[in-house]
Amino acid sequence: MRSRNPKSKPGFTRGPRVMDRMTREYQSFLDSSLAAERSGDAATALEYHRGIPMFTRGRHVSVLALLKSLGDDMTPWLWARWAAYQCSRAEDVGTESGFITRAALDYTLQMFYDDQMRAAYDEGRDPVKLTARVMGESWIYHQVCTFELGGLREFLDFVADGPLAEHAEWARSWCEAPMRGLRVESAAAGRLVATDLQTRRQVEVLDLGAGVMCRPGGFLVGRLVESGVAPATMFDTVPIVVDQQTAQEVAESTQGGWITAFTKAIADERVDLAVLESEDRELACDVPELSLLEAGTRPLDLPRVMQQLREGRDEVKRAAFRILRQAFDGEYGGDEKAAYVGAAALNVRAFEQATKELTAPGHDAPWLRWAELVPDPASGRLRRLAALSAAEAA
Repeated sequence: MRSRNPKSKPGFTRGPRVMDRMTREYQSFLDSSLAAERSGDAATALEYHRGIPMFTRGRHVSVLALLKSLGDDMTPWLWARWAAYQCSRAEDVGTESGFITRAALDYTLQMFYDDQMRAAYDEGRDPVKLTARVMGESWIYHQVCTFELGGLREFLDFVADGPLAEHAEWARSWCEAPMRGLRVESAAAGRLVATDLQTRRQVEVLDLGAGVMCRPGGFLVGRLVESGVAPATMFDTVPIVVDQQTAQEVAESTQGGWITAFTKAIADERVDLAVLESEDRELACDVPELSLLEAGTRPLDLPRVMQQLREGRDEVKRAAFRILRQAFDGEYGGDEKAAYVGAAALNVRAFEQATKELTAPGHDAPWLRWAELVPDPASGRLRRLAALSAAEAA
């Protein structure tokens, strides 16, 4: 890997208990996993990552498993999102990337979590748990690290290698993208139309699922970047649903002024800080993974399913497969449900089960119908199910 300090070792912020269990062999696996990921090799990264017992069920495993399964179906924007995701995890000691991640963490904690940090110290709780949560879940941290402090550019220039570096131009075009405030006008067939509250002009955005979170008339905050496909504009990551005042203040802000808009909104209780935290923020779509539980579960069953999820059962996979089964049977509903069908197809285990159980002669047309309503890579997954059904018919 290219680096300003090739002798540096990756940092580690999962907390002292995990560190106590990190043997020399596991640390070697972690280093190899990071090196593979930074070169764009999700399969090798996943293999090494799963070799560390403490990490076998982490959220990062799901990310790598999906990227591995997509293979050649990776889109230009997905390579860029993967680079942006990695730059906020590049904690390498002695490098500029490591400095940026720590500076972004310190800033985010000071601006948004000062009370929680003080409480942790006062009550004798481990503050590392809070810092790990912020790094893993905070949309604010991700934005500050990736864009405001230049983490993405630094990562692309000095850390990314191999195929990831070869696909870096789309990500590089994102580095100067400003934060936007938008009003949603419509969303259909993978295209979201919104009004930019700064320019007052309408813009067509690649809809990876934001349309199911924010209905027409609602407001979103996020960065608009180049997609490399049609429509040519998309969000750099899952946008945030906000009130009109917050969206307008973000739209009128310059440089890092959007941060002040959020501190005011949180102080005024117009925005809940919890809205800015999400462990299941996706790369390949903008439909939160946990929302598949509601979309694919009967209301009466939801409390039981949520309890089983907390007990460690893979209820997301089961809900995703239920959605695909209903889509296969023609019972899932109208076009407004397409984002959920696409997100379900991106669930690795649900898709694998669907290829075995949800293909049959005469069922290629339903899959093709859903494929036309969502963008790639979800569309490619659904076309794959259609192709398998057509092959069985032949």
